[in-house]
Amino acid sequence: MEVPHMTYNDSRESEQQHGSAARALRILESFSVVKPNLSFNEIEMKTCIPRSSLFRLLKTLTHLNYIRYYVESKKYSLGPRVLSLGFSVLQSMEIRELARPYLERLSREFNNSVNLLMLDRVRMVFIERIRVPGRMDFNISIGSTVPAYSTASGKVVLSHLDDGHLSKIIREMEKDPHAARYIGKNGKKLAQALKEVRQDGFAIYEEEVSRGFRAVAVPILTSEEIPYAMDIIVGVEEASVDKLKTQYAPKLMEAGREISQVLGHPEIDQITVSLGSTRSKFR
Repeated sequence: MEVPHMTYNDSRESEQQHGSAARALRILESFSVVKPNLSFNEIEMKTCIPRSSLFRLLKTLTHLNYIRYYVESKKYSLGPRVLSLGFSVLQSMEIRELARPYLERLSREFNNSVNLLMLDRVRMVFIERIRVPGRMDFNISIGSTVPAYSTASGKVVLSHLDDGHLSKIIREMEKDPHAARYIGKNGKKLAQALKEVRQDGFAIYEEEVSRGFRAVAVPILTSEEIPYAMDIIVGVEEASVDKLKTQYAPKLMEAGREISQVLGHPEIDQITVSLGSTRSKFR
């Protein structure tokens, strides 16, 4: 049976029937690999949505993390939460291409899988993985998510957020009953942990939530407000906490510093200082 072809008028009629949902999808579909960042006017031209309606929809999509807005460039891009809808947001993420050689280098050196993650509200999203065939993958795939408050990757990202942004995230975490033991009253327990992570330059996960594995993570800083994280997850029999600190962490921090330099982070010297202090600490 032949499927009827939908004309432009059919599409407009369908949009009138479904309202804001259809318009929101048109906004998300306006981004592409060729044009991953769009201004308000460019989105308006691509979608033909009235300016007042477009402004409200963009505000809502940004609040829900389906779209990101960059103040300096005054442009929008797809956010990590679009992964849940099955869009190809990952194709528009330049950092995946830039970070991949470093992830591959670390994967070869440690004979282990290496991951790249980004913050999505109160969870971390796996946006790139270099897998080692035959090694345990811990049921992780691109698009998988883990809590930011209890994981090494989440803590290194949260430790580099400004106070206002962190406070907003902690308020959202407080709605999750499972988060209470990790963040403490008014987020004080988490804030103290993040202070230590910021000083060390890396974070360690040691079976706090699930038993059987450990992880070490470092931040990747960019010119944007929110950093990324890079981590290696190992079975408890593969590496002790001390080994993660003395052998894994310095190598990951060095790679994180190099990626941050490529991404043009203006305060990269802070990472260099942290890297030097960490190395001397474990000699």
